[in-house]
Amino acid sequence: MGFNRFFVKNWQFTLVIFIAVMVLGINALLNMPRGEDPPFGAPIFTIVVAYPGTNPKDMEKLIAEPIEEELYQLSDVKKINTTIKDGLVVVLAEFNFGVDVEVKNNDVIREINKIRPDLPEGIVLLDIKRAASSDVAILQTALVSDTASMASMKAWGESLEKNIERIKDVKWAEVQAVPDRQIRIEIDLEKMASMGLGLNQVLGLIQANNINIPGGDIDLGQRKYNIKTTSEYKDLDDVKQTIIQVSKEGRTVQLGQISKVYYSDDENSHIARHNGRRAIWVNTAMKDKRNIVEVRKQIQMVLDEFEDQLPPGITMEHAFDQAIGVRNRLSGLGRDFAIAIF
Repeated sequence: MGFNRFFVKNWQFTLVIFIAVMVLGINALLNMPRGEDPPFGAPIFTIVVAYPGTNPKDMEKLIAEPIEEELYQLSDVKKINTTIKDGLVVVLAEFNFGVDVEVKNNDVIREINKIRPDLPEGIVLLDIKRAASSDVAILQTALVSDTASMASMKAWGESLEKNIERIKDVKWAEVQAVPDRQIRIEIDLEKMASMGLGLNQVLGLIQANNINIPGGDIDLGQRKYNIKTTSEYKDLDDVKQTIIQVSKEGRTVQLGQISKVYYSDDENSHIARHNGRRAIWVNTAMKDKRNIVEVRKQIQMVLDEFEDQLPPGITMEHAFDQAIGVRNRLSGLGRDFAIAIF
């Protein structure tokens, strides 16, 4: 009882200790990172390889097997799962928990880069991602319109994306559910044949007219100027005016004379709707160990300013807001904390 008697007899000291602990607790409550998904250091890595036009058997032989062989040489490998589809390989590599995740991340990147020159040249994507809870979206914003074109909605979505990404505590923002815009060229084969043109010749000229090439530099003593030859297409007229033949008489044949050139949306892999209405999404993720309540306030300032600039016919709504759930849980925690102190 001597221990208890000391704190009862010296009640002033006990009160000071109690107040100090209470202040530390309140300070921790106000300043600690807040989020629904706590950060974790899971040694799990995903390697995604896209090689269009290749069947699963060739994908396994040319890409999956070399990557697996290289990864199995690393230490502490727990398991490797590989999914193979037409033109796509997804390798999920999991290491034993307790290893240094940063070291393993560097090891995986080093091994993949080492075999990269031996992989096929036609690969259009080779991406290495580390599992992270911060990749979960904390906010899903919908731009809704029944009348605006997809090109207009995409432009507004990308503008909002850039504005949100300027916030230092935001990890990424991404526009989703927008089909890629592409230029379609429908060549009239009869006209092309009558002019003595070959299909490969036309395709080669289109590719050659859509490139930027460094042209060296001009040294003028104290100043040096870089030169770049620019031949990149800006709009449909540039494509139509591509010269594909020059006759002996000096007359030119342009691409628009033997083909139809027009904009077209790529095939939709998914369609977005918000409350049954046509929409696109702008998803936002937060960096690790940040206060979601404070980050959400910063995002809201950007959203309010952006919403005032939207044209008639496009509205902005929220489909998911993780900060609301976090605030509700923290308010319950604060109430229980106050009861405990009382």
